[in-house]
Amino acid sequence: MNYQEFRCEFLERMKEVMEEGVSITTEKINKNNGVVMEGLVLKSENARVASIFYMEDYFSYWEKGVPLEQLVRKVMWQFEHCKPQMDVETDFFQNYQEIKENICFKLINYERNRELLKKVPHKRILDLAMVFYYRIQKDETMQATILIEYAHLNAWKITQEELIENAKRYTYLKLPAEFINMKGLLGLVQGKEKQMYVLTNKERSLGAGTFLYPGVLKQAEELLGERFYVLPSSIHECILIPEEEGMYQEALTEIVTEINESQVDPKEVLSDQAYFYSAEDKRVHL
Repeated sequence: MNYQEFRCEFLERMKEVMEEGVSITTEKINKNNGVVMEGLVLKSENARVASIFYMEDYFSYWEKGVPLEQLVRKVMWQFEHCKPQMDVETDFFQNYQEIKENICFKLINYERNRELLKKVPHKRILDLAMVFYYRIQKDETMQATILIEYAHLNAWKITQEELIENAKRYTYLKLPAEFINMKGLLGLVQGKEKQMYVLTNKERSLGAGTFLYPGVLKQAEELLGERFYVLPSSIHECILIPEEEGMYQEALTEIVTEINESQVDPKEVLSDQAYFYSAEDKRVHL
């Protein structure tokens, strides 16, 4: 079955099992890096918000051997599980003071998201953009986010500078940075050679911006030395590699680009550049 055949059969099965009073539609949705995905939109008759499930993700599961019926049950379970938490008064989002503690920042690629950046507050950093989102915590395993737009700032009557400072504060507080030894991650035996670390946040989600946290680069110095490379492996994390003789930033950039093209989900690519940090000026450079 190709994608179109899967799509038709999946939709047909969803319509057969879905309860009355729930509409089932599809729509094209713009994601990070200009990626367009097809969303399966489920909305109860009296609900204020809809649940969206991305068809391409479920096709990928099916290609890996997950039976179609199991995927249908998965969507049904998630829809029923999320409904009580998501079917809320949307007016809550109008009160900035009530929601500001759940507004955080993340990093995305600047050039790949130029159209998106026209409507969302952002701050340019290297070849990246810091953007802001509201975290909806449903439970330990399921979350949703709402991207903050200029329209929200106007409704809240706050400035972009206020948003940035608030988001930094609560991102540092709620999503602290974590260094993960790559040898431990890969199950390798510890040796005398220099270490490499994954830098992310405690949820290991949207954590590539952790290198901007106060004190994090100083911690990295203690682990890696005064000169090291920062490889943006995805929007979720970076890899830190100590500088060694014969290691060049240009070669690492080529490696990052190749991995992005072959192994990273297009909507999760952060940058094709390798960055360099030196303790001399305490900055990350392109």
